Amino acid sequence: MTMEMKTIKLVVSSFIVLLCFLQIIASSLTVAYRNESVPLVSFTNTSMMQNDTLVYSIISQINTSSLEEYIRTIQGFGPHPTGSTALSRLRDYLYNELLRVGLEVHLLPWSYKLRQGDNIEATLEGSGSVQTMVLIGAHYDSISISPGADDDGSGVAGVLAIAHAMGQYQFNCTVKFVLYSGEEQGLLGSHEYAQEARKQNDNIIGVLNLDGVGYAASTEGGKKVWNFVDENAQWMVNIGRDLVETYPEFIDLTIYSRPNIPISDHQSFIDVGYVTNCYLEGTINPFYHTSEDIIDHVNLTYLTKVARLAGGTLATMAQLNRVLSNDDITIRMRGSFLSNSNFFSVQFENKKYLEDTANITIHVELKNRRTGRYLSTPYNATTNWTFSKEIGQSWEFVVGKQHYKTQLVRFTVTITGCNDDKGLYKTGTITGLVLPYRLLMIPHSF
Repeated sequence: MTMEMKTIKLVVSSFIVLLCFLQIIASSLTVAYRNESVPLVSFTNTSMMQNDTLVYSIISQINTSSLEEYIRTIQGFGPHPTGSTALSRLRDYLYNELLRVGLEVHLLPWSYKLRQGDNIEATLEGSGSVQTMVLIGAHYDSISISPGADDDGSGVAGVLAIAHAMGQYQFNCTVKFVLYSGEEQGLLGSHEYAQEARKQNDNIIGVLNLDGVGYAASTEGGKKVWNFVDENAQWMVNIGRDLVETYPEFIDLTIYSRPNIPISDHQSFIDVGYVTNCYLEGTINPFYHTSEDIIDHVNLTYLTKVARLAGGTLATMAQLNRVLSNDDITIRMRGSFLSNSNFFSVQFENKKYLEDTANITIHVELKNRRTGRYLSTPYNATTNWTFSKEIGQSWEFVVGKQHYKTQLVRFTVTITGCNDDKGLYKTGTITGLVLPYRLLMIPHSF
């Protein structure tokens, strides 16, 4: 073999080795993106830029003295169960107090389960281009032996203080301040209110509920608050936690999330599909449902912090001008079966892309169905991705073929809204079978 031929053979061999190396590298790259979005005008909510100043102004106006005055007045009516004369007199006081804020106030009679009563609704009209609402509520009835200072005079006082603080401003969303009766007999008033809201197709993007938020017997108890929430309402909790971090001098609290328990009026809204968050004191009140539920056992400093937390959360929510709803976002998940082009992909479609982009955080994960562990490649790349995107018409996340052991897997995709799309939430999980370079599953949309 001549020297020239040896040289050619060496070059060819080196080239083949290089190609093999590049193929290995290429196969280890798991992520590819397809952006099929059309050019869009960027929608900027300028009022959000002023949100910090507005929230500060609102929470700084919520003070202990006004909360104390409200609770003393409520307690002064004595026990006020639904259907009693005392509750009728308290209703008139609350109605006039909300009128004094300058809000549009209505009594909404209800009849349910052989009982009757009135809900009180005060409305602060929004100025946004989208007709959305946020709501805060509490129940103003008590049981027959209790003057109800904490249950739920504390929640009612919080709603009144927040209404006074917010009533002088205008927000993108319409804000509803609602006081229910019939709670102690089985969430009766809120049941009728929520049912009617759903019947009218009210676009309520979030509901806050205050029920027993004034008891704390220790320094430790005075720094924690519970909230009952499901995953759909986590964005509201996150707003609250941001407020705690931003305004520690006003809201010295830690928020502890608990799985939802249907013990208060928030459940009426969950039952008809609205997203809700219920705040409750972090210490069990031993005077609950007794004749000693009086202001002497209310920690007014603690109540002030919780009311500020709720007021700041509501004001932040009310500044949203969210065009999109969960139904406007479609997620399509599919694996590979006949083609080697990809291992699996997820496509996100924005049905209202001509009106607004979708600002979302996306989480995609692939776990072993039995162990719950993330799948991993020989290169220790785990199947767990999180990223934020502003999606126009559509966007696709594609994972290239990888070698995994044969196993049953759980494929989960979750989106949460951010920026002006706070509150968007969608998740879906399907089961698939992994074979070498294949994820066998039925294509799914949700």
